Amino acid sequence: MTLRLQTIDNNLKGRLALVTGSSGGIGSAVARAFAAQGCDVGLHYSSSKEKADKLAHELSETYPSQLFVPVHADLSQRESTRALVTSLLSQNVVSSKHKAVSILVANAGLGRRIRDVAEIGEDDWDEMMEVNSRSQFVVTKACLAGMRQQGWGRVILVGSIAARGSGLNGCHYAASKGALTSMGQNLATLLAPEGVTVNIVSPAMIGSTGMIPPPISETWDRGCDLEELKKTDPGLAIAASILVHRLGSPNEVCEAIIIGVPGDPPCRRCIEKNQECILATSRRGGRRIKGQRLGYSRSTNDSYQASPSRPINRMNSVPAQGQEPREPDQHSEWLSSNLGSPLDQQSEDDEEPTGDAVRLKGHFTSSDLLNPSDALDLLAHVADMEPEGHAQTQDTEGDPENSTGMANISQGVCDYPPVTSGALTLSEASFLIEHYHDNFHIFFPIAYSAAFESSRILELIEHEPYLITAILTVATKDDPSWSRAHNACARHMETQISKLIYTGSTTVGAVEALLILAEWAPQPLEENLMIGCGKEDQGSWMLVGVAIRLAYLQNLEQTGLVQRVEGAPDHLSRKRIAWAACYMSDRQVSIRLGKGFWSRGPGPSVNLRAADFPYLQTQKLGNDNLALLFQAHLEITQLFSNAHDILYSSTSHREQLYIGGEYVRYIDDFSSVLRRWKLSWGGLSFIPRVKASLMLSYDFLRLYINAFAFQANLNRIVRRSKKRPSGPLFSELAAAPDARFIYESIDAANSILCTLNSFIDPTEAFKYMPLKFYLYVIYAAVFLFKAIFAGAIKPSEARGVRRAIYETISRLQKTSNNQQGLGQRYARSLRLLWLKMLGKSRSRNPEVEGRSDSLALASHGALQSQAESSEGHLNSDPFNSFSWKDLHSLGEFISNDGTSLFNDNFIISPEQDSVQGAEGPEHFSGNLYSGSLGEIDIIF
Repeated sequence: MTLRLQTIDNNLKGRLALVTGSSGGIGSAVARAFAAQGCDVGLHYSSSKEKADKLAHELSETYPSQLFVPVHADLSQRESTRALVTSLLSQNVVSSKHKAVSILVANAGLGRRIRDVAEIGEDDWDEMMEVNSRSQFVVTKACLAGMRQQGWGRVILVGSIAARGSGLNGCHYAASKGALTSMGQNLATLLAPEGVTVNIVSPAMIGSTGMIPPPISETWDRGCDLEELKKTDPGLAIAASILVHRLGSPNEVCEAIIIGVPGDPPCRRCIEKNQECILATSRRGGRRIKGQRLGYSRSTNDSYQASPSRPINRMNSVPAQGQEPREPDQHSEWLSSNLGSPLDQQSEDDEEPTGDAVRLKGHFTSSDLLNPSDALDLLAHVADMEPEGHAQTQDTEGDPENSTGMANISQGVCDYPPVTSGALTLSEASFLIEHYHDNFHIFFPIAYSAAFESSRILELIEHEPYLITAILTVATKDDPSWSRAHNACARHMETQISKLIYTGSTTVGAVEALLILAEWAPQPLEENLMIGCGKEDQGSWMLVGVAIRLAYLQNLEQTGLVQRVEGAPDHLSRKRIAWAACYMSDRQVSIRLGKGFWSRGPGPSVNLRAADFPYLQTQKLGNDNLALLFQAHLEITQLFSNAHDILYSSTSHREQLYIGGEYVRYIDDFSSVLRRWKLSWGGLSFIPRVKASLMLSYDFLRLYINAFAFQANLNRIVRRSKKRPSGPLFSELAAAPDARFIYESIDAANSILCTLNSFIDPTEAFKYMPLKFYLYVIYAAVFLFKAIFAGAIKPSEARGVRRAIYETISRLQKTSNNQQGLGQRYARSLRLLWLKMLGKSRSRNPEVEGRSDSLALASHGALQSQAESSEGHLNSDPFNSFSWKDLHSLGEFISNDGTSLFNDNFIISPEQDSVQGAEGPEHFSGNLYSGSLGEIDIIF
């Protein structure tokens, strides 16, 4: 048997189309569309004969040379269903022109809003399956006989999104539409070689069909209870639950059904609008006009208006239903700044003969020439001023009709890999962007506000690919239901980062994207970590470094030196925010890792205030705005940086402070400044979860500063251990030289845990917070472990600390349903630390659990450490320092020789409320620390 390649034949003119359910909203729209394409149409109806006759009369008057034949069939009755196609073809007006139905749109269906399975009877099930599945099979089968015989046919089955389990109706409706969808997929494969195509269109939430009542009102309050709204205005409640805030229209479904038809005039839209249909012609290969200048305009042409023969392609010229049209001054930044206008088409004769020479000379004399990059910039400027070069620029970049990217946007074409791969739809991307804005953005508000206009998703993908991909990657992390979308976005983000490293970027969005990724640090796809050990910070540090280099390439560091000017453009504010965020992220992650800083910061002579970020001032957060929040974070980051430089800058510097005791004055000064920061920002009326994040930042810095004194005391005690009798490390804490600082550090650590346990919902707030807040909590919990084992916390008080840590572990578990989630991994780390410490203590002192010979054990541990390793612990201190590098040491500590603790049975489920089952609180004696200091692998 010889096969032949099929030719393309999408000509519909003169063919017979049968539209079932044509008296309804979708059916009538489809019938009108096929009529506009020159088809004869069979108008099926079940009970609405008057509507079908009216539609036939309307179409006959508009298209007098075509046939529009109403045909009746009750699809709930099998005999009537079997006779439908025969009844149509047997009519004289039809049989004289057609022998087969060439196009079938199986649109008729039954829908009843019975959602509770308990209310669905067997008769309801049978009726639904009869009308929505069996009858469609019978009609399709009857039409296919003629289609296969003539070797051409088009079958469109109108299904529903309910086939995937969603929608407004019950399981019987979902099952019937699922059966229809599966039938279509099977037939599409089997019939394609015979010239018959089968497609399924699955609409959802379509108005004007009788399924959803029309909305009574057009407005509702943001955040209102939609279930309550359904009782009074169900149509509005359903529309409000949709991302675009409106119901779909039958015409939109119709456009999906007739997609791919030829564009020969007259087209359907022109007929409906009663307009002359003129196809656009190509401008490729035309004469290039010399002397064009992008952005060039003359005052004498202020009254210029676009010619109808050359329309300007503007996005969102027709706003979606329920949205206000954009004013010209609110038009897209990218369109207004990057696209040329008709005024750019000035002829060569309009230019002054010496204009280019004068401008070039002025540019050369006023420009700096300090390095090779400046020389290249001057050469590029000369090339831009060359007429022929400008003509090419105009044709390839400035012309909205010839720009490939803009053409794709205007036609709804998207070549975004996560979308084209099927892992993500544009509507899902819009939802995730809004989800990020509502839950993540408020903690690190650097993403440009235009990126959250989800109605312009195609435009955003085109012009902010880095920022949008970063937002989608963060918004889908730690949620198993979005795992496929997350993997696609993460892999695409990795590809984009590789390009940035090799080629750089001139867009601020690339800097914002890298900082956002660094702040939330999604886990790499290839890694399968089960415990938290600070590894996320390594990736964050690298991302921040790349972001800062890109910022330097774009001269963003200069924006901090520009004085504030009223009415300055948003792009300047955006650049200033991006550079300030580079400074904050760099300081925070570098301090956590103990690495050097990448950036110089905003500059010692510049004191950025909320007024320097005007577009953040327009974004409200409670009774205050994001600009004030940004300034608060900027100021506390500066305090953090200063504390690190003065107290923790180097190992030798710390040793000197430990011995000399000068740190007391520094800690007092920092504590005083920190209290003033709290007085300044503690009274602002942010929303509770943002206020809680400021509390965590404040208490962490308080802990970071005062813990230095705690460590200094431990260091001195261990050094004197050979000369003094054995005893507890802190036999009397109140008598210690730095007692007030040690008490303050313990109070700060307890406050961090209390804030999480009492004021932050793990599933509604904490799960969305950046990585640093998780690490603040872990640092506080491990510090309290250390304080208990060192004897700084009394046995009577230790029980309360243990309960707080148990609750912290429980809340960390609840932040994610993913076993690899950040909270889950660090919850395991804390529990493993607890179990291992408990096991070591008992194994070393099984007969005497009440010993308090911690000083001797500490001395023994320090000497053994020096004997076994030439490097020893940092500073020869068995407790080490409180550098964030110790999260890696913590991970090694809890995993070394502890494989028996870490198995499948250990994985903590989100449903557990505590970890007290394995070892209850009462198993922890107040003197447990006495047996824990005699080995090398001590906490920190």
